[in-house]
Amino acid sequence: MKRLILRLWGWLKALPTRAKVLIAVVLAALLGVLIWLVFFWFAFQTYFIDDKVDEAGPVFDSGAVAGTPVVEPTAPDPTVDGPGTPAAEATAAAPTTTAPSPETDTATPAPATGPMPSDELSEELMAEMDEAMEELGMPEEQPVEETMPPMPQIRVEASGEFISRSHPTQGRVDVLGDGTGQRFLRFEDFRTDNGPDLNVYLSAAPPDAPVGQFTDVYVDLGDLKGNVGSQNYEIPRDLDLDLYSTVVIWCVRFSVIFGAAELVAS
Repeated sequence: MKRLILRLWGWLKALPTRAKVLIAVVLAALLGVLIWLVFFWFAFQTYFIDDKVDEAGPVFDSGAVAGTPVVEPTAPDPTVDGPGTPAAEATAAAPTTTAPSPETDTATPAPATGPMPSDELSEELMAEMDEAMEELGMPEEQPVEETMPPMPQIRVEASGEFISRSHPTQGRVDVLGDGTGQRFLRFEDFRTDNGPDLNVYLSAAPPDAPVGQFTDVYVDLGDLKGNVGSQNYEIPRDLDLDLYSTVVIWCVRFSVIFGAAELVAS
């Protein structure tokens, strides 16, 4: 090997200057292409760096938020002082007296209470209002007791567990819906290897199908947000999950499946 290197070195030294420059340029170009392939095309460095994400539950257009408990209205506690409670009414009914302070100037009149001068109604106007109510048959009191409108309920419509294909992949995927037709994929406890151009697909192929079948009938939900952690992906409203029943972590650049999960209706 040493003799071969010395022979090559002697051959290079014997070359004219122009040939040496040309060889140096070619070697530099080859080195640049090699670096580009390693770090940009194959992106080997991404396989050793986790891209972590920790998204909260998805927020639906209806206002429902996954993971947020629904607060039911509760009846008022009669032992708590508050407007409309027996304790408050008893307190309001009891007369209160305050001893005059010797330092108070008794000559100063107390501020007037009651309606503002502009809010005072004449007896004639009040009589007209009473007459109008009688003509319309309106009662003096019209109590209303409406219940709060029901809040949208988020439920798991389907779920599945990831299996490994070309790379170790694990975690759970749920289909969350609020009954309006809007749905999200939710990854929980998710982990796979990192890599270049990873996307989330919904495919009609089963999770154990050959690689080439996954892109025959599929929908692309976008770039994988991270190879580790919880994340959400909105599902098109008109998409039939009975057909597109497999979630796929797909490497677009090299047509490789990192992992897949079959959705099973709840």
